[in-house]
Amino acid sequence: MPLYRTRAVVLKTLNLSEKDKLVTFLSETHGKIKCVAKAARRLKSRFGASLEPMSYVSLIYFGREHQELYRLNQCDIIQSFQEVRENPDSFYTAVYFLELADHLVAEAHPEPEIFRLLVQSLNEAGKTVTPGTLCRLFELRIMSYAGYTPRLKKCIACNRQPQSRWVGFSYIHHGIVCEPCFGKEPVEIRIQSGTVEYLKKFLSLDLNHVHRLKVPQEVETEIESITHRLVLARLGRELKSYPFIRQMAEINSTY
Repeated sequence: MPLYRTRAVVLKTLNLSEKDKLVTFLSETHGKIKCVAKAARRLKSRFGASLEPMSYVSLIYFGREHQELYRLNQCDIIQSFQEVRENPDSFYTAVYFLELADHLVAEAHPEPEIFRLLVQSLNEAGKTVTPGTLCRLFELRIMSYAGYTPRLKKCIACNRQPQSRWVGFSYIHHGIVCEPCFGKEPVEIRIQSGTVEYLKKFLSLDLNHVHRLKVPQEVETEIESITHRLVLARLGRELKSYPFIRQMAEINSTY
């Protein structure tokens, strides 16, 4: 059986038996893969802490090509993101990133852009003091890489650039609607044109500079109504980690 070597992020683990674990990775070269880690539940497991969700690792696994489960041979930590784990805001934000990647990436389908986005976002989660902004950027960027980029430059009805202060947004057609066309296309929400400019910036911004981006609270609320609704429309349900993010944001807003 061939051996595969790649870098990956641990998305989640499940206990497979009294001794073994089933580990889901987002790999750099092979997309999402699942591996059986033999004896990983033992106290002195050779895998140590490398199988903890969020760990950025170098791994070796083997099995027949395109099979559903592979056998994990070796897993070494490149980065543990300990600073993220120690901060509740950063931790729940990072867990949300892992959940989104797990649900949006198909197994054995290489997604190098999403892999890089995830690693960079986990790095930034340990630095930024504005996890909400990072969360919005991640939602928009991962949806774009998954093939669901919203149309933000021109009205989806008349194909012209909006000129007014307000524009509408259609979740059905994933794009903006100018005021004159409000009656032609379904408009689920009305947002400021300045918010659209921030959304465009989120799609092109170097992720290493996200901590420098200052987004007004009113604008961030509007952005969340767009990006998170796009995620919900795609997944069909709320992910488990998201309510914790909202709860932490509400707690922080009271201080």
